[in-house]
Amino acid sequence: MVYVVYGGYVVLAYLLGAIPFGLVYGLLRGVDIRTVGSKNIGATNVSRVFGFWGGFVPVFVLDFLKGGLPILVYPWVERVLFGGAGYFFERDVMLMCIGVAAILGHLYPVYLKFHGGKGVATSAGVFAFLAPTELLVALGVFLVVLFSFRAWMVLVNLEERKQGFFKNLQKGVGLSSVLASLALPVSVWILEPQRLALKVITVGIALLVIVKHRKNIAQLFGAKE
Repeated sequence: MVYVVYGGYVVLAYLLGAIPFGLVYGLLRGVDIRTVGSKNIGATNVSRVFGFWGGFVPVFVLDFLKGGLPILVYPWVERVLFGGAGYFFERDVMLMCIGVAAILGHLYPVYLKFHGGKGVATSAGVFAFLAPTELLVALGVFLVVLFSFRAWMVLVNLEERKQGFFKNLQKGVGLSSVLASLALPVSVWILEPQRLALKVITVGIALLVIVKHRKNIAQLFGAKE
């Protein structure tokens, strides 16, 4: 019975992760986000239309929650159904499998023929519960790179300077996301080297995030897609 429940829960985590909140948010505001910018459904592309605060932040929060909630809720489900004895292998690994399912749902959503987002927000939601300290390190890297990049843009570009520091923060999100995704496995290897499964999973997720952001990085440095 526990195998069936856990397998079903992993599927549910994937289906929740596959909900395209960026697309839904855009449609509610009258824009099919798949027709603008990079045509991606993630928070970064949504921010190109609605800005950092009006687009990136709300979609990021929703994508964060769909990654974190399945992990937060499962221990409660396990206690209710099995009285705390529903783990057929290491609990940490089981929760990681649930988190990975949610991330893969976002990256490859069945609802959109497996064309999804880039996984940063959903991954953040997952690792907020699996590796909160390491996530804080990655978040620090994200914010430092994001604001440093914006400061550099304002310094060298008069038009950007006229728009103000916080106007186009989304332009640095791609680079910040890639470097933060690299910081996560590095911090895991340093702070919790005993968690082999977590080390492997964070490296794998970082590689997926980088691959998904390759066009953003190419555009950032003026290369052709």
